[in-house]
Order: sequence, then C-alpha cells, then structure tokens
Amino acid sequence: MNKVYFLSPLLALLVFTGFYVSHRSGLEARETAQAGASAAALKSKNDAELAARKAAMAEAIAAAEHRKKEKEAKALKDTADKEARQLAIDARDKAYREQEKTAKQIERIQKDLETEQAALTKLTAARKEADAEKSFLLDYVAKAQANVQTMQALLTKLNTPPPAPVAAPAR
Repeated sequence: MNKVYFLSPLLALLVFTGFYVSHRSGLEARETAQAGASAAALKSKNDAELAARKAAMAEAIAAAEHRKKEKEAKALKDTADKEARQLAIDARDKAYREQEKTAKQIERIQKDLETEQAALTKLTAARKEADAEKSFLLDYVAKAQANVQTMQALLTKLNTPPPAPVAAPAR
C-alpha cells in the first residue's frame, strides 16, 4: 500500500506533466498567435485610424476651401450689393436734386408768367385805350374836316359878292 501512495501521485504527476508540457507548448503557440493576431488587429486598427484621420483631414481641408470660396463669394456679393445700393442711393439723390431744381424753375417760370401776364394785361388795356382814342380821333378828324369844309364854304359864300339883282323882265 505504501507503493500505491507513492506511485499514484507520481503517476498523476507524470500525467500532469504530459498535459502541462503539451499545453505549455500549445500555449506558447497560442500566445504567439494571439500576440500576432492582436498586433495585426492593432496594426489594422491603427491603419484604419490613420486612413480615417487622412480622410478627415482631406474632408476638413476640402470644407475649409469650400468655406473660403463661399466667404469670397459672399464678400463679392456683399460688395456688389453695396455698390448697387450706393448707385441706387446716388440715383435717388440725383433725382431728388433734379426734382428740386425743376420745382424751383417752375416757381420762377410761374412768377415770370404772372409778371408777363400782368404786363400783357396792361398792354391789352393800353391797346384798347389807344384803339378807342384812335377811333375817337378819326371821328374827330372827319368831323373837323367836315366842319372845315363847311366853314370854307361859308367863308367863300361870305366873301363872294352877292349877285346883282337881275332885273325883272318886263312884261
């Protein structure tokens, strides 16, 4: 029995050693494979991250360029809008100045027109007066000439000796 106590643990130790050695040799291979797999996974993960970073950087650069182009386009549009607005304001101001100038000219012309109409009214009244005086003078001259002729006829009659009496024919 003593042998059994000695041999069984020895046998168990030998079986355990066999399993241990086979497991240990497999374990190193598995650890090596696992280390290689994890290294490959880490490398692929790093490569993926690097590719993602490159893609993100490319996208960021493209987005920055796009924003820059949009900003330049907006600046050009704003400049064009400001210029158009300034041109519109200038045109409005010019139109207002011209309107004011025209209004002043109209007022001046209306004043001149009123003055000229007053002068025309005076001239029309003076012409009517002159026409009335002319017709009066023509009538007066005609009457005076008729009067002169009457007076000359009367003077001639007075200056002519009376005709000698004609003897009455005897009968």
